[in-house]
Amino acid sequence: MGCVNGKKKSKTPVIIKSSSELVIHPSTFVQMNTLSFRQVYKLGRRLGSGAYGDVCCCTHRATGSQRAVKMFRKDRSLSESEKNHINNEIQVLKKLDHPNIIRLYEFFEDSDMFYIVMEHCGGGELFFQIIKDKTLTESEVAAVMKQLLSCIAYIHSKGVMHRDLKPENILIESSEQKTEIKLIDFGAAKAFRSNQKVKGALGTAYYVAPEVVTGSYTEKCDVWSVGVVLYVLLCGSPPFTGRTDKEIINKIKKGNYNFEKETWDDVSEQAKDLVKCLLVKEKLRPSAREALNHSWFSLIEKENSDENSYETAFSNLKSYSSNNKLREAVKTFIASQLLTRLELKEVKKVFLELDQNGDGKLSTEELVMGYSKAFGEEEAKEQVERIMSHVDTDKNGYLEYTEFLKAATDQEVLINEKNLKLAFEAFDKDSNGRISAKELKQVLCAGNHAEDFVWEEIIDQVDQNGDKEIDLKEFEDLILTKV
Repeated sequence: MGCVNGKKKSKTPVIIKSSSELVIHPSTFVQMNTLSFRQVYKLGRRLGSGAYGDVCCCTHRATGSQRAVKMFRKDRSLSESEKNHINNEIQVLKKLDHPNIIRLYEFFEDSDMFYIVMEHCGGGELFFQIIKDKTLTESEVAAVMKQLLSCIAYIHSKGVMHRDLKPENILIESSEQKTEIKLIDFGAAKAFRSNQKVKGALGTAYYVAPEVVTGSYTEKCDVWSVGVVLYVLLCGSPPFTGRTDKEIINKIKKGNYNFEKETWDDVSEQAKDLVKCLLVKEKLRPSAREALNHSWFSLIEKENSDENSYETAFSNLKSYSSNNKLREAVKTFIASQLLTRLELKEVKKVFLELDQNGDGKLSTEELVMGYSKAFGEEEAKEQVERIMSHVDTDKNGYLEYTEFLKAATDQEVLINEKNLKLAFEAFDKDSNGRISAKELKQVLCAGNHAEDFVWEEIIDQVDQNGDKEIDLKEFEDLILTKV
C-alpha cells in the first residue's frame, strides 16, 4: 500500500517530522491484503446478491471470526459506474467509525475477483424482519429509528450523504437482538459541503425525496428517506405506492400520504408527528440531529449498562496513556479489527449510554455527565480533561467510537496472547519474526507524509537490543507495560 490517501495531493503537503504527529485511525488498517482471499478466509454460504455482486459468509482462518464478503467477478466486464460504486463504498466506509455503521476490515483483488470484507450481521435485512413480523412494536421501531438517525447525523457531520436509505440497506446485528442495526451499502454515497446542493437522481423509487427527482438537493434527502422507512416500519407498507416507478414518483412530488390504514389506529400521535416532521418539503425538514430530539424517542425502553461495566470503562479511560505511538497503533488495530461482537457488547452499551444526543461520538460534556454518575462531579471535570488529552488522539474534540473502545475496553479482553500474536503478524509484513521501519511505514503510512526517520524513531523507542528491529518479546513488553 502506498502513502497516498486517494485524494488529490495539496500543493504543500504537511510533512510529519515526529512520531508524536502521526494520527492513527481505524482506517489506517483497512488496506488491500496482498495475500489471496482463500489464504486468509474460508468461504461460506451465500447471504444474498445485489446489483454489483454476491455477498457470502466467510471465516477468518487465523481468528475464527465470521465476517461477510462482497465478491465482484471481473469477467462481468464491470462498467465504470460499477467500478466507481465499489471504490466509493471502500473510500467512504474507511472514514466512518460508528457503532451502527457496518465496519470494513480489508479488501482483496486477484485475476478473477475483487473482494470487500466487512462485518457479518446474523439477523439479516430489516426488510425481511418486516415481512416476517409484519410490524415491530412501536417501542422497537423507536429503538431502530434512533440508531438510524444517529447514523445519518454522524455521516452528515462527516460531510457524507448516503442517498440510498431503505430497509434492505439496514441489517439486524444479530438474531437475538432484532432492534440492533447496522447501516450498509455506501456505494451511492456522496461527499458534500455545508449548504451545498448536489445533483444526480439516485436511490429506490419508494424512498427517494421529491427534491432528488426535481433537480438539486442537500443531505436532507436522507432525512426524507428515514421518514419513509419509519412509515413502513409502523404500518408495513410505504406512504407512496404505484404500479410503476413513474406513478410512485408522481405521488412523491405531490407529497400526499395518509394514516387511514387500520394498523395506524394503534400508533401513537407522537410517532405520526415524527412522520409528518420528516416527510415535508426540504426547507421545512429537520436535520437528522434535530430529529433525534423528538419526544417520541422517550418511548424507548432503555437497557442501561450494569454499574461494574460503567466503572470499569471509566477506570480504563482514566489509566489510558498515549505516550507511545506504536502501542497506540496496536490497540487501535485490535479494537477495530479483532474484537468480537460479544467482547464489545458491554463497552458498546456504555458508549451508547454516554452518547446522550445520539450523534455517534462523545463530547467532553457527555463524558463529564457520565463520569459524575460513577465517581462524582468534582473528580469528573479534572479526569475528563486528562482522558480527552490522551484518548482523543486525532484532537477533533470528541471521542470517536474506536478511540473509546481501545481505551475503555478491559485490558484482559483487549490485550491477550492471541490478539498480541495476530497484531504482531499484521505488522510483520514479511513474516520473518521482526518488524522493521520499512514495515511500519507499510502498515501505518495511510496518507501520512512522514520522513523516513520518523519510522526509525518509533523503532528506537521500542528496540531493546539495538538491532533496529522489533522482535516479538520487545513488542509484547511494549504493549503489556502499564506506563
